[in-house]
Amino acid sequence: MSRRLRRLSAVSRDLYRRARGHAEVREEDRFQPRLRLDAEAPELMLSPHWDDSVLDCWSLLVSERELNVVNVFGGIPQRTDAGPWEAVLGASDPAERARGRMAEDTAALARTGRTPLNLPLLGSGYRHQAPHHVSLDELDRALATEVPSASRVYVPAGIGAHRDHRLTRRYGRMLLRYGMPVTLYADLPYCVLHGWPSWVDGREPAPNRDVDAYWQPFLAGVPELVSLRSAEVERLDERMAKAKCEAIESYENSLSYGFRRMLADPTLHSFEVRWQLDSPAVHVAQETARSAVGGRLSEPSGRPAA
Repeated sequence: MSRRLRRLSAVSRDLYRRARGHAEVREEDRFQPRLRLDAEAPELMLSPHWDDSVLDCWSLLVSERELNVVNVFGGIPQRTDAGPWEAVLGASDPAERARGRMAEDTAALARTGRTPLNLPLLGSGYRHQAPHHVSLDELDRALATEVPSASRVYVPAGIGAHRDHRLTRRYGRMLLRYGMPVTLYADLPYCVLHGWPSWVDGREPAPNRDVDAYWQPFLAGVPELVSLRSAEVERLDERMAKAKCEAIESYENSLSYGFRRMLADPTLHSFEVRWQLDSPAVHVAQETARSAVGGRLSEPSGRPAA
């Protein structure tokens, strides 16, 4: 490709990103959620796919809290030709594999005493079969039909920039605007591709490995997250970590062999990281305070929970 064509291609991509950004702003300005805040309602875990809640929030799943678990992109695609994933697994088509993913997630969550709800929305890997992308309003309508209210919502942080994780995060941020308490959770396996930050796992900082620098670009679109190190760090005890590892191993249809082997490492699956988001009003006040003192607020030194 010539230099001129490469330049034109880069300009086209930039124009597309700008147009998409403007469209998202317009969509967010129009959005009004059907999901209601109710302090007496159970909390709500939004898992983009049939594995995210187990990978990222095992400690919440095994707790005594009232918690609804919803797989946002839980739709079964139409039967089409088998792709590489189906060939590896011996599935006849994507629909068979999707049903396998749903079944293994239901079994994994049953270990915690939870039963998931599966919304009929298609994941990004299957949306070429659908006439359009999934909007915030479609997600909200599908969700509120099954779960009309919540006292808190958990959504992925979007580390790794998976399209479905980012959309679920956008939805959570929109709920925050209307007063819903929202917590982000770090996305395994993407968040540990460079290991955990030392402030998570308590190890000595490694030279030439700044995990914060890897995470920060993915979280740049979340101004309500004031400090990266303000996270709650959950360290699973040996019994809990072992149970989580066994559940992860059962996800043969969702996780590649390589990811399952990687996540079998207790130094990776034994930690979970979550951030409670500030309301937009609080964020504006903090930004004003920063401007007044001419600098940034200091970051607390996050440490693993005992």
